[in-house]
Amino acid sequence: MAVRYLGRGPRNLAAGPLKPHIDSLVPHLRAEGRSRKTITLYSRAASWFAAEHLLAGGQPTDTDRRFDTADDTSADLVAFEPVRDWELVGRVYLRHRRHTDSYVNNQYRCLQQFFRWLSAEEEIPNPMAKMRPPKIAPKPVPVFDEGDVDRILKMPKGTDRCAAKRVDVCKLRASAILQLLKDTGLRVGDASIADRRAVVTGKGSRTRYVKFTHSTARTLDKYLRWRTKQPDAHLPHFWLSHKGGPLTESGIYQMVRRRARRAGVDDVSPHRWRHGFSHRYLARGGEEGDLMELNGWDSRQMLRHYGRSAAASRAARNYDRIMGAS
Repeated sequence: MAVRYLGRGPRNLAAGPLKPHIDSLVPHLRAEGRSRKTITLYSRAASWFAAEHLLAGGQPTDTDRRFDTADDTSADLVAFEPVRDWELVGRVYLRHRRHTDSYVNNQYRCLQQFFRWLSAEEEIPNPMAKMRPPKIAPKPVPVFDEGDVDRILKMPKGTDRCAAKRVDVCKLRASAILQLLKDTGLRVGDASIADRRAVVTGKGSRTRYVKFTHSTARTLDKYLRWRTKQPDAHLPHFWLSHKGGPLTESGIYQMVRRRARRAGVDDVSPHRWRHGFSHRYLARGGEEGDLMELNGWDSRQMLRHYGRSAAASRAARNYDRIMGAS
C-alpha cells in the first residue's frame, strides 16, 4: 500500500516551556539582517519541533493520528521522556513520520540554524553538530506547458473579486504582475519604464536589477499612471490594492493562483514562474552565466536545480537541431 504523506495543514506550535529561547532567536536574526520570511521559517520550525517532538516525548501526536491506515508508521517513532529544557536535547529525530523528504530537509536546515545559535548563546552542546542533512531525491518542478502562460494572461475581465467599477483596475494590475512574472520569474519592488528594468531585493537584503520586455513596459506604464492618482500613492509599496493600502505578497499569490485555476492551469506557485522563466531563457539560447546574474545566484547548484525542470525537452530539441531529424 502506498504511503500517505502528512499534508501541510495547521501545525502544533505550542512550544510551552521551550518558547522563551525561540522568542530570543528572533531579535538575533533581525540583527543579522535576515528577512521576515526566514525568521518565520526558523522560529516555526523550532516551535514545531518543540511541540510535536520534544514535549510529546516522541509519541504519536494528533497530526500523526489524522491517518488511521494499515501503513501506519507511528510505531517506528523513537519514544523518550518529554523534554522541557533545550539543554536536555540529546538527538534530533525527524524521520519515521509521514513527512515528505523535502519537508524533512527544510525543517532540518531551519533547526540546524536554531541549534547553532542556541549552542553558542547558552554554551551547551549542539545536538546537530555531527548530523548530516537528509538526502532528498531531486524532483523536477513542472514548467508551464505551451500556451499555459498565454491563457492565464488572456483571462477575460471580471474574473477577479473586484466591484464592477474596479474590474478594469484589477485586470490592469493583474496583467502587470503576471507579465513581470513571465519576463523575470520574480515579484519586483520597483520598476523603471524607460530603462525596462525592475528592482528586486533578494536574500540578505541584496538589491539587483532585472530586465523586462517592451510589452510588459507598456502594461506597467498604464498601471503606474493609475497608481499616481491613488490616495495611497505616497506609500513605498509598488503594488497597491484597489481597496486602498498595499497589495500584500499573500494577496499577489492568491490572485495569481485564482486566475491560473480559472484558466485551467493548476499548481501555479511562485517557484513555478521562476522555473518557467529560467527554462525559456535557456531554451532560447540564453547564456547560463547571464541567467545566474538575472536570478541572483552565486552558485551553479541553483542553475542545475532550476535548469533540471525542462532539461530533457531542451536536450531533445537540440538533438534534432544538431543531428538533423530524419
